[in-house]
Amino acid sequence: MEEMVRFSVSMPESLAREFDRWLNEKKLKNRSDAIRQIIRSHIGRTMWELQEGEVYGTFTFSYDHHSRDASHEIMRLQHDFGESIVCTTHVHIDHDTCMEVVLLRGATQDIHRFVEAASSLGCIRVGVPSLLPLF
Repeated sequence: MEEMVRFSVSMPESLAREFDRWLNEKKLKNRSDAIRQIIRSHIGRTMWELQEGEVYGTFTFSYDHHSRDASHEIMRLQHDFGESIVCTTHVHIDHDTCMEVVLLRGATQDIHRFVEAASSLGCIRVGVPSLLPLF
């Protein structure tokens, strides 16, 4: 386990009260755990925006499987990004709608390109990326 570094944080009392309220709502153990989560989340978002570093993540999307060439387009895209895709899960939501979850791993830049390419497919109704930085 990596050694912990201690530092202090100063803030207005009203902000500290709001932070403690949020911490209790999220059922976090203490302020240190909360600050670590906030920092990791911020760094992860920054990595995504700057397309830097390595990430694990998912891209979850729904689509109309009756849409012209939907299955073919999705499969082609997944083959094009095979080096970044760990696995996929396909679920039938109803007679017309399918959902797919693509588990991804790799350079943030490559994952970003996959999400952009997938989101541009006409058959995809909605797509949501969720990423975890590797640190």
